[in-house]
Amino acid sequence: MDKILSLRAYVATARHGSFSAAARELNVVPSVVTKRINELEASIGAPLFERTTRSVAPTSLAAGHTSRAAQLLGQLDELIGGPAARPEDIVGRLKVKAPTALAATRLRPAFARFQHMFPKVDLEIALLDRQIDPVEDGYDLAIGVVQLHPGGVIEDVLCPLRLVLCAAPDYVARKGMPVHPNELPNHDCMTFSSTQPEWRFEKKGTSVRMMLRPKFSSNDLLLLLTAAVQGNGLSLLPDYVVSRALKERELVRVLPDWNVPPSEIRAVVPTHRAADFALRSLLEILKEELSNIGR
Repeated sequence: MDKILSLRAYVATARHGSFSAAARELNVVPSVVTKRINELEASIGAPLFERTTRSVAPTSLAAGHTSRAAQLLGQLDELIGGPAARPEDIVGRLKVKAPTALAATRLRPAFARFQHMFPKVDLEIALLDRQIDPVEDGYDLAIGVVQLHPGGVIEDVLCPLRLVLCAAPDYVARKGMPVHPNELPNHDCMTFSSTQPEWRFEKKGTSVRMMLRPKFSSNDLLLLLTAAVQGNGLSLLPDYVVSRALKERELVRVLPDWNVPPSEIRAVVPTHRAADFALRSLLEILKEELSNIGR
């Protein structure tokens, strides 16, 4: 799917001679077009466009293959009902599972944008932090960090996920700032009960695992955020949850020299729904919305 999206970006850019114009045709921001072109160039090992501050011109390689690429995309669109279908004419229903905090902090604009583009497609959004089997439970799309891996599904990475250990300045002033993960059992730790039975940290080849007895635990990340801001303890939270509080100094990073192993936010789609045009469009909108996650 990513290769097809990159190919669309290449054809649109070659047609218009501009990343911005290509972005308008594809209904994405210019940075997404640039990223897709870069990924395609990296894949084939050669540049497709000569870039200047004022123009984008196809290289001889790109010029020689544009018409064939456009023809292949046209055949694909005829086969699976792609962009030839107008979004406003598509009728259907999508049932989506999304994590509560991610939906509340980052995904609401994406869902609203999709509704505007596809006015005849009904959306049912269930905010759940537990794992589900989208095939068994009847979902068209399940978004999350830890997913079941049943048969009959396709996974797609939406964005990276980075966890940040943080606390309020007031808490640090009262309890002190730990300098090593081994000090954490002496602190008031607050954990996300759905996926954090232990905390892991890495630094220069050293890995530390901490099984903690939490002072407070919850399956609601926003509840943990509020508790941390109020100075109730340390909490390990996703960057998209704490970014604003860190910027406004409501929270400070703890153990900033130690890294928490990163993970990914993934989309899981039943195989039989993978070619659905509306669903693929929703996935693309979600990726664009999450492209600057944590900022």
